[in-house]
Amino acid sequence: MARERGLAEHDQLTVRNAAIVELLLGSGLRVSEACGLHVGDLYLRDGRADLLVRHGKAGKSRMVAISERLAEYVRVFLARRVTDGETIDPESPLFVSERGGPPTRSAVHRVWKAVLSRAGLPTTWGVHATRHSYAVEVYRKTRDLRLTQRLLGHSNVSTTTVYANLLDQDVRRGVERVWA
Repeated sequence: MARERGLAEHDQLTVRNAAIVELLLGSGLRVSEACGLHVGDLYLRDGRADLLVRHGKAGKSRMVAISERLAEYVRVFLARRVTDGETIDPESPLFVSERGGPPTRSAVHRVWKAVLSRAGLPTTWGVHATRHSYAVEVYRKTRDLRLTQRLLGHSNVSTTTVYANLLDQDVRRGVERVWA
């Protein structure tokens, strides 16, 4: 909660950028899916938190469950938008660019690179890495390939198996370190 309350201490652009990164890391959305979100695509009530992705890959729509922690972050972000005088009607973009519309994929890419740079991390990591990080964490913590598939919106589970294979590589490296 302290991190969410800290949003009030920063300028509008910093708050928006932090919300974009939090959403990408906490939902596994593709960048284009995050850019296309509207305020009305958020379902944050009755103890449930979901996002409607209207235009996923191949034009498919899907509901994506998000954690209550991320939902609270988004609630605080929206409250900050109201405080700043921005509209949050259901059809307005969740994230608003400097030009008043939704951000472009390249704008989100620049936000990601700036965040990496400020954190002292390699800026060679693309923003799509947020999706892979999310998928690895979901699979690592649940060992449920079907759940991972559903959350990522993959049509075929074979696309999702790469995350299980990554964990097998983690095991092999760990064993080799133990016996080195």
